[in-house]
Amino acid sequence: MKTIIKALILLFFINSVLYSNTVYTLSGIKAVHPVVKIKTKKVPQEYKKMIKEEIKENLDYLKINHTGNNKKIFSIIVDSFDVAKESIISINLSIFEQVKRLDSKSTTFAATYISKTNFILNQNDDLEDKLEDALGDLFDKFLEQYEEENKKIKLLSIDQANFAKEMKYETSYLAAVKKAKKLKKDIMFLVVSNHCPWCRKFEQRVLLKKDVNDMVQKKYIPLTLNKDKDIFPKKYNKAISPIVYFIDYKTLESYEMIIGYNNKDEFLYILRNNAK
Repeated sequence: MKTIIKALILLFFINSVLYSNTVYTLSGIKAVHPVVKIKTKKVPQEYKKMIKEEIKENLDYLKINHTGNNKKIFSIIVDSFDVAKESIISINLSIFEQVKRLDSKSTTFAATYISKTNFILNQNDDLEDKLEDALGDLFDKFLEQYEEENKKIKLLSIDQANFAKEMKYETSYLAAVKKAKKLKKDIMFLVVSNHCPWCRKFEQRVLLKKDVNDMVQKKYIPLTLNKDKDIFPKKYNKAISPIVYFIDYKTLESYEMIIGYNNKDEFLYILRNNAK
């Protein structure tokens, strides 16, 4: 009975903060100063770099200036607490700025946007993956509200057609081969499938990143196809997805195969050190 009560308390607490948001709007925010604080020993300080990169990439996408010492603070605070013997990692995305008091001409420093989420951290969990999921949820909510209130940008829909078009990937195996032979560049062939959450995560978290895409475009002819509907050689149609093949433009044989999801740093390492 005690276990059930503890579980209910934990569930109530998590749900009570997961979707909490401020009543303030995001209209008119053109510049901010990013700040990241990790206040718990359960999350290494080295993760600050990853979080800062996520902030900058999302702000760049929204064309919000994040250079210089702006008076508006865009903060991510990571902390932890225990509930019913469970370790909870909390992430708070906030914007702080000077605001006028209603009853006087004075100003105060206050939070004008707040969004929170958290997750249970088990002993065998991949911390980086869980952090990226949580940050992704927070940024998705922020982007959606910003887009709605500023009416100036259109969010990128992450499906295969939009991904290929936006990132300049080929969507025909034969066309990719022809282009590869003409430019004498190997092919980076991404195979995805329907109803594959790790395919979408790999596209959004890794391949959409500017530094990753810059390297892909420089070294390869990128190609993406869906194993459930597109036509390509059967030797590349495996039972799992996502899979990335690196194909020699002369022989059209794969010299390296990357199976499943790899995070950004892992995939950049592969790109930098990939050799026939």
